[in-house]
Amino acid sequence: MVDKIRVSDLKNVSVLFEGDIYDLARLMLEIDDAKDKGTNGRSRHTIKGLAIKFAMLSDIDSVKVEKILLQYHLPFGATVEHDKDVQ
Repeated sequence: MVDKIRVSDLKNVSVLFEGDIYDLARLMLEIDDAKDKGTNGRSRHTIKGLAIKFAMLSDIDSVKVEKILLQYHLPFGATVEHDKDVQ
């Protein structure tokens, strides 16, 4: 089971346009890093979490977004990390 995925692995994933999930994942990483600054916490989104966020932002049914992401064989439970944080 994959528990972490590099954000760059999402570059070719698209729901509405090429790289849309990658762009969202990068934004969420920056938001998570900013929220965690000065704390001992570390927030990260899973692939499924990104699907839910994307559905909310785009007003597309989350089941439809999840089906599209499943076509890319993405591990839904894996957290999206900065490339440097995944070995």
